[in-house]
Amino acid sequence: MPRVTAIIPAHNGAAFIGHAIRSVLAQSYPDLDVLVADDGSHDDTAAIVAGFGPPVRLIRVRHGNTQATRNAAIAASDSEFVGLLDQDDAWWPEKIERQLARMDADPTLGLCYTDTRGVTPAGRELPERHNPLQVPLDQTEALGRLLRVNIMAASTVLLRRRVLEQVGTFDPAYHLAGDWDLWLRVAAETPIAAVPEVLIDYCWHGANLSHGRLALHAEAIAVQEAALARVGAHPRWSTDKRLRTYLPAARRKLAARCSELGLLHARAGRRAEALAWHGRALRLRPWTPRAWSRWARALLPTRRPRPGAGEGIHP
Repeated sequence: MPRVTAIIPAHNGAAFIGHAIRSVLAQSYPDLDVLVADDGSHDDTAAIVAGFGPPVRLIRVRHGNTQATRNAAIAASDSEFVGLLDQDDAWWPEKIERQLARMDADPTLGLCYTDTRGVTPAGRELPERHNPLQVPLDQTEALGRLLRVNIMAASTVLLRRRVLEQVGTFDPAYHLAGDWDLWLRVAAETPIAAVPEVLIDYCWHGANLSHGRLALHAEAIAVQEAALARVGAHPRWSTDKRLRTYLPAARRKLAARCSELGLLHARAGRRAEALAWHGRALRLRPWTPRAWSRWARALLPTRRPRPGAGEGIHP
C-alpha cells in the first residue's frame, strides 16, 4: 500500500493531464501512486492516462461534478495520505517530501498546504500574485482566516485519511466551492499547517476562469453561512474568545458577497433577486453606504437597450 495517493479528477484534460501525471512521478518521495478519475471525457484523456501504466491507475465515473469525482477517487484508494492535484496543475519535485516531513513532525495535523506559482498553459510564469500565501500560527488563526476566505489552492493540499474519515469528504452540493467547505470542516477539528514554499504550478487559462460568477458567489455565501453556523454551535469554538475576534471580518466579507451577488443580478435585469441579496447584505451590515446605494439603484427600472443598439458588435 502506498503512503500517498495523488488524486486527479479529469474531464477532457488531454492537453494537460500528461504533464500533471509526470509531475507526480517525478516526486523525490517515492512511495506514492496516481489515481486519475476520468469523468466522462470524450477526448484522449483516458488513453493518455492508460499509457503510463503502474503506478498510475484510471477509474471512470460519470458525475459531472468535480467534488463527487474526487470522492470516487478517494474511495478507490487506501493510502495514509491523499494529495490533491487538478488536471491542469503540476507539483514541484519536492512537494510531497516537504509536506510529509511537516505532517510527520506533528501527527495532530490533518491538512498541509503550500504556496503556488501562477503559470500560463505554456508554462510561462505570471508576474502577478493572485493569492499571496497566508501562514496561520495555530488552529484558531487558521479557522478564523478560513471563515473569511479560502486561503489555499486545492492542488497544494495533502490530507490525512483518518481526518477525512472523521469530518467527511467533499460535499458534491458545492460544485465550485466544495474545497473551501472541506478545509473549513477540517480546520474546525484538527490543526492545519502551511509549508511556506512555492511547490506547485497553478495554470491560469480560459477554462478555469469560465465558471459563472453568479453560481460561484452563491456557493461561497452558502459555504460561509454554513461554516459560521457550525462554529456557533461547536462545543469548543462557540465559546472561544480569540476566535470571536475573527468573526466581524468574516461577517463583513459575507455581507460584501451578498451585495456583490445583488449587483450581478441587477446587471442581469433580475430586480427581485437583486433586492433580496442587497437586503441580506444590509441585514448583516446595516451601516454600509455602498450596500444602500446598490439597493437604491436596484429599485430603478432596468434600462432596456435601444432597438438595433449593439448590432454588428461582436465579443
